[in-house]
Amino acid sequence: MNPQQKTFFKVTSPDPHIGRRKAILARYPEIRSLYGPNPGSFLMILGLVAVQFTVAWLLRAQPWWVILPAAYFAGAYAAASLYALIHDAAHNLVFKNITLNRLTAMIANLPIITVSAETFRRYHMQHHFSMGDYEMDVGIPTQWEARWVGNHPAKKVLWLAFFIFFQLGRTRKFTVKKQFMNPWMVLNFAIILLVDALILYFWGVRSLLYLFLCFLFSFGFHPLGARVIQEHFIIDDGQETNNFSGRANILECNFGCHNEHHDFPRIPWNRLPKVSRIAGEFYAQLKQHPSRWKLILTFVTNKDWDLYRHAVRTKAGVEA
Repeated sequence: MNPQQKTFFKVTSPDPHIGRRKAILARYPEIRSLYGPNPGSFLMILGLVAVQFTVAWLLRAQPWWVILPAAYFAGAYAAASLYALIHDAAHNLVFKNITLNRLTAMIANLPIITVSAETFRRYHMQHHFSMGDYEMDVGIPTQWEARWVGNHPAKKVLWLAFFIFFQLGRTRKFTVKKQFMNPWMVLNFAIILLVDALILYFWGVRSLLYLFLCFLFSFGFHPLGARVIQEHFIIDDGQETNNFSGRANILECNFGCHNEHHDFPRIPWNRLPKVSRIAGEFYAQLKQHPSRWKLILTFVTNKDWDLYRHAVRTKAGVEA
C-alpha cells in the first residue's frame, strides 16, 4: 500500500459498499422507502437549461473577460447540477420508464454542448458494477495518465484543468464488447451537433464559448472539479470512497454524498442526505473533505498524493 511503489493500491477485499449496504438495510429496512425516482428533477432540468441558454444569449456580444468569470463563478455550478441530473437519469431516478430517463438526460445535455447523456450512461453504470476493475472502471486513471502526472505540481494542475480530456482517454481501456454507436448514441450526437450549430449560427462563438467553459470548469481546476480527487482517491486509512461535506454540496445536487450514493444507487440525489441521518453510525467514522480548495492544494503540493492512490481489486463486481 506504499504510494512510492508507483502502482495502484492492490486490494483483494470486495467492494466495501456491498457489505455496508447489507448491514444498513438489516438494521434500518425503512431506507428502502427512499428508493425510486424523483420526477421533480425534470423540472429542475428545464429550469437550469433555460437559465444556461438565457445567459449564453445575454453574453453573445460580451468580451472574454466578462464571459470567463461568468462561467467560472456561476455557470459552472449550473453545468455541474445538470451533469448530476444526467447522472440520476442514468440510474433511472427521474422517471420509472427507461426511455423517459434517456430523453430527460438528453434535455439536460443540451447546454453542456458535448455529447454526455448516452456516453455517461454507457460508462458510469459499469463504474458501479465493477468498482476497482482497472479495465471496466473509468474512475481509475490509466497507467499512462498516472505515470505522466507523477508528483509534478504543474502536471497535477494541468490534469485537473483538462480532466475531461484525460477521462476520454480512459474509455480506451474499457472492454465491454457492445456497439458504441447504437440508435440512442446516434440521436445524442445528432441533437448536440444540431444545437451547437444553431447556437453558433444565431448567437455566435461567444455564447458557445460560455457554455463550453461552464462544462470545462465543472470538471476542471475549480472546487467542482476537485470531486475527481475527492470521490475515490484513497486516503490514509485505505478508505476508497469519500464525501464532500461543504455547504456547496447542494449547488451540485448532493454529488458530495458519494458514500451514500455508492451504498444506495437507487436513491435519487434529493434523498441521499437522509441515509446518513437515519444510519449515522455507519458514516460517522468515515473521513470526508470539508473544503475542496484545501483538497486541491493538498493534492497539488503533497508529494505522496499521486494518481496511483486508487484501489484496483483482483475481483470486482456488484449488483447496484
